[in-house]
Amino acid sequence: MKIQLATLTIPLMLVLGGCQSTSPSSETSIALCEKTIIDYVQFRDQGPIENYQALFTKDATFNIPKLSVALSSNEQIAARAKHAMANKKTIHMITSTAITPNAQGQLSSTAHFILYMSDKNNTSTPTKVFNGRYVDRLVLENDRCLIKNREVIIDRMDTID
Repeated sequence: MKIQLATLTIPLMLVLGGCQSTSPSSETSIALCEKTIIDYVQFRDQGPIENYQALFTKDATFNIPKLSVALSSNEQIAARAKHAMANKKTIHMITSTAITPNAQGQLSSTAHFILYMSDKNNTSTPTKVFNGRYVDRLVLENDRCLIKNREVIIDRMDTID
């Protein structure tokens, strides 16, 4: 009886254990994309702009519907950020991320953010506070995770005097 039970238990454990494991490539992909999202905040606030631009695919799109912003290349995205960095002081904070692989071999992510933005040239202008979500489509290229599409959903805008 003990031999029969062991004969059934061991294959069952292997099958169930295999079903519960996550492939290392999926874990690695998610870790690479988490790094991209964290790097976005650092490079967007502090630069360098080349590192910020390198987080996006060449044909990336970046949309902020509430502000009527629609960009369609990493060059346009970098140019907008460079102009903003020259005139605004920003502090981006990401409060959570959720990265999941999808059927097309890409990954998707939703990250909640808070952004504080003040005018470098006019300190009497109130600080703007935005909160919302970055909804991203991410791709793996040359062992890096890049942002292919970023939709910025602004849930709330406030000012602080």
